[in-house]
Amino acid sequence: MKKELLLLSLMAGSLLAYSADQKNASPVREEVIVATEEMPRTEDMGEEDEDQVFVIVEKKAEFPGGQKKLMEYLRENIKYPEKALDKSLEGRVYVKFTIKKDGSIDEIKVIRSADPILDEEAIRVVKNMPKWIPAQHNGKDVNSTYTLPITFHIKS
Repeated sequence: MKKELLLLSLMAGSLLAYSADQKNASPVREEVIVATEEMPRTEDMGEEDEDQVFVIVEKKAEFPGGQKKLMEYLRENIKYPEKALDKSLEGRVYVKFTIKKDGSIDEIKVIRSADPILDEEAIRVVKNMPKWIPAQHNGKDVNSTYTLPITFHIKS
């Protein structure tokens, strides 16, 4: 059976700038990366493909309550590292992770680093996230990837 060519969003996370004064955190802008990839249909998957991680899905995984609640969670849980403040470190950390079929988060990794101190905080907050609503493809819950950009900025 011929595989279908799909065009869908890989990343649709709003960026949030974090300052030392967490009350001033505000959405910066929304970025969407679009890619093409041949994707097998879930009914074509064999038993060995059950743990496949999808990059492109019909319905992407969602933080409980949506993007607004994700931004709220990040605002309330990210603590600007003291060492980063002392060194005046700023930057954007891109964290990629897998959202499993059951909504749990796995395989967390930094794909673009700002600084190891900021990377560590970004990973910590992702590890502590509640379960997500999993992605769906062909009406079935599937494992999927998600890339979350987190910007650290010290307000003057």
